[in-house]
Amino acid sequence: MARKRFTDHEWTKINNELGMRLTQEREPFGLPEPRTKSVVLGTFNIRELGKVSNRSEQAWNFLVMICRHFDLLAVQEVQDDLEGIRELVRRLGDPYRLVVSDTTGKTPGSPRGSAERLAFLHNPDRIRHTELASDISVDRADVVDKFFRYRTTFADAWDVHQSKLDAWKAKNEARAAAGKRKLPEPGLVLPMFVTFIRQPHCASFQVAPRTGTQARPYEFLVVNAHLLYGQNKKERLWEFIALIEWLSLRAKSRKRTYYENLLLMGDCNLEFKHIKATREKIDNWLKNLNEKQLKGSKAAKANFPLLTPHPQRNELRTNTRQDQTYDQIALFAHDDRLPDVEANHSAGSALDQYDYGVFKFTDLFAQALFSKKFEALTKEQQGWLVDRTEWDVSDHMPAWFRLPVPGV
Repeated sequence: MARKRFTDHEWTKINNELGMRLTQEREPFGLPEPRTKSVVLGTFNIRELGKVSNRSEQAWNFLVMICRHFDLLAVQEVQDDLEGIRELVRRLGDPYRLVVSDTTGKTPGSPRGSAERLAFLHNPDRIRHTELASDISVDRADVVDKFFRYRTTFADAWDVHQSKLDAWKAKNEARAAAGKRKLPEPGLVLPMFVTFIRQPHCASFQVAPRTGTQARPYEFLVVNAHLLYGQNKKERLWEFIALIEWLSLRAKSRKRTYYENLLLMGDCNLEFKHIKATREKIDNWLKNLNEKQLKGSKAAKANFPLLTPHPQRNELRTNTRQDQTYDQIALFAHDDRLPDVEANHSAGSALDQYDYGVFKFTDLFAQALFSKKFEALTKEQQGWLVDRTEWDVSDHMPAWFRLPVPGV
């Protein structure tokens, strides 16, 4: 079935709306403004970024426009086929550069899984990639030890899965006899975290100081992650907790870590069905990191800005349907120039100082085509708009934060 797209006329209305807003507002729909005295870092899951022909010319132009507003952008869902990410870099032109991982999420030659890469786009005139690039993995000995210590728990999970497979086979035999389509094979649900379904990728970056100053650059070990979505919501949270614990413990190894500040930017697939309760639960757990794992006057401080309602932009959603905050940004900072959780309450109060947000392009599309915000559309209108957005552009929207250039 052909994927639905906006028409040329609809794209013209979208581009005209954005152009008009850019002359009237500083950051319309949360699109971060490029500024010489501050840098913008962010994360963007660009759905199945692979074959160039899978997107319309207008969508490519729109993605390029978005990327030019960032000095460093962590990109998820880059496909094994590098055609798409290379096309994006080609269209961006100088000085943008690419750092990309090898594939993860699938064993070469296996029919199972989905091979993806994790990428960083950066402007080296403002943010320099230094020496380090590596995956984050779980030690084999820890995996084996967990299987041994919890062997009864895992055996029970295997038995449950076998029962589901038996039932699935029986149903498919009956469906085949009736000429019906085969049902998909049920996935294995683990009873606890074992390892990442896709290895997070990390690279080292420096934010260059203002020319003519003796200011120290900001230095980050940046972790780009696309965590499990899967069938079990608990598994999503287990992967997130495992990654945050890794970052917390690594942040304590200040003298041994390549850079002392760690930055997570990625699609963590955190789901907020009961938004307020889930947000408070995760937020409280994260804040406990500062009081327990990261305890001490010289410890790194953890800050997850997207979990704090923005002073002007309120609660931020990162999917095109605007009902989830799948994507996250997290700072584990030793550098006292970097914002802690208290700084979130005054974010955006001064030009070129700390701020954060989400470019809500479905609000742009809704305003251009229906003269309303996305949340004010009917369910039918929302569905029509999302159907034309999630494959041609993406089903996620870019999240970002701003820092003043060192020395400003």
